[in-house]
Amino acid sequence: MTEKKKFFTIFPKYRDFHFFKDPGQLPFRFLKNGFDAAIICYQNEKDYPATNKHIPMKCITKNYLTRKFNLGLIIYLLRMGRRIDILNMFHFTWQTLLLGYVYKMINHGGFLYIKMDNCHDSGNYPWETIFDPTIIVEDHFKHKDTFKLRLKHYLIKKMFVDKVDLWSVEDEESQKYYENKYPFFKNKLVTSYNGHAVDLIDRPPVKEFEEKENIILTAGRLGTHQKATEVLLEAFRIVAARLSWSLYLAGGIEPSFEKIILKFFTNNPELTGRVHFCGLVGKKELFELYNRSKIFCLASRFEGFAVVYPEAMYFGNAIITTPYSSLKEMIIKKKFGAIVEKDAPEALAECVLDLIGDEYKLREYADNARQLSATEFNWNEIVLKLKSNIEERNCHS
Repeated sequence: MTEKKKFFTIFPKYRDFHFFKDPGQLPFRFLKNGFDAAIICYQNEKDYPATNKHIPMKCITKNYLTRKFNLGLIIYLLRMGRRIDILNMFHFTWQTLLLGYVYKMINHGGFLYIKMDNCHDSGNYPWETIFDPTIIVEDHFKHKDTFKLRLKHYLIKKMFVDKVDLWSVEDEESQKYYENKYPFFKNKLVTSYNGHAVDLIDRPPVKEFEEKENIILTAGRLGTHQKATEVLLEAFRIVAARLSWSLYLAGGIEPSFEKIILKFFTNNPELTGRVHFCGLVGKKELFELYNRSKIFCLASRFEGFAVVYPEAMYFGNAIITTPYSSLKEMIIKKKFGAIVEKDAPEALAECVLDLIGDEYKLREYADNARQLSATEFNWNEIVLKLKSNIEERNCHS
């Protein structure tokens, strides 16, 4: 009997909610495709009920010694790396590339796959400065220039990046940009979308357009700089008097944003019954909100490929978002939503009015979104393509 190939994911900060995102879904779907799969992480929670229900976990005790210099994960790879056929990790960071290097030194025939979770339209990333000193990144990404930092950059550039067998990003435009700019990506970079895990959760039947309510929904970490929740609130204030729709906001609220919410309702008391902060909700409750709403909106300043996009699309939501997202080109080409400039509440308000005022267009976008969620953004289909990309490169390595 042929031994199953092992697809292991290392995600040091893994928490149970990650199961419904790519760190959980990639190994789980490879498991469903006949692989021996597992998630390797530090013991960040007491228990992992959702994850343990579906896939084995290998948790490393989290303490000073195991976290120092990534020692816990390095020891794991030194012990087990030879048995791992495909090692999957995330993000272009020192930690990821160091662990990848250790794995390849232990297992020369192993396959190293890194999912970058990068979108060029969202801006420049710190790793780019290693290969192009003229790249400018935002202040909160900058690090003090030290010998230690220069040494890390030297090792990444001269020793680590060439050990990666396959990289992926979440949109074709980013793939083209990075491939053209950075030679080490040549023939090693593919596009692999994010998907929804709706099939794993008890969910309501998807409502027809006529059954839905006049709701605009957003979901995420409300009040963060990234999500620009204040822009969405202001846009809704502008359009509220001209339509009878409601705005629902699901997710935890940043403490600093509480005062802004209070001020918003103080200045706009007539919107108290139309703007609903739902707080943190479970997947089942979030799916019910998707199912009630017609439009899903992220006014984000930068976004990448948030999992809430394909989830909302599954339940027939048209998408409104900014150009700083991996979905930008696909939204335009596949016609399942609208793109509006960031930090522009007036433009967002006009976009909402335009879409709501054209029911034929809104229905078309909702239908297209639903169809795409079942094909392009379905984890089973995504992993089949990724598996093919890995096998193609593995047999030629």
